[in-house]
Amino acid sequence: MSPRTLGRTCVALFILSTAFPVAAGVLNRSRPLRWMGIADVAVAALLFFAAAGVATRGRNAVTDRNRLMAFRVTQLVTGIIPVVIAAYFVVGEFVDWTVLVLGLAWRSWLLFYTLPFLVAALAADGQSGRPAGQAQR
Repeated sequence: MSPRTLGRTCVALFILSTAFPVAAGVLNRSRPLRWMGIADVAVAALLFFAAAGVATRGRNAVTDRNRLMAFRVTQLVTGIIPVVIAAYFVVGEFVDWTVLVLGLAWRSWLLFYTLPFLVAALAADGQSGRPAGQAQR
């Protein structure tokens, strides 16, 4: 699998995996749906292995430009934190915050940890794995 394809797969898994704690938190059921829990764990495991693959394969491909882009994305994503805090005060009793916060916390950590590698993978040339526009020596 090319770095770009692995990166795209990882992004899709991040989005899908994040939907589970959001849905479970908003549904706020006393007994969570069994199928949702099983699917959450399965997708989370796939996400973890995809992110680990991106980080492992891309360790030497990260440039300062990738780090800067990752920093900018990190700033945008952390902008969600005040929105979540405001939601706590507005709709606090209708949301299962334990499920939501725990689910989002580890996914956020994984995203921030792997983001420079993910940016490098998404910017890589599809066949060679090198940053786009970089010639072979």
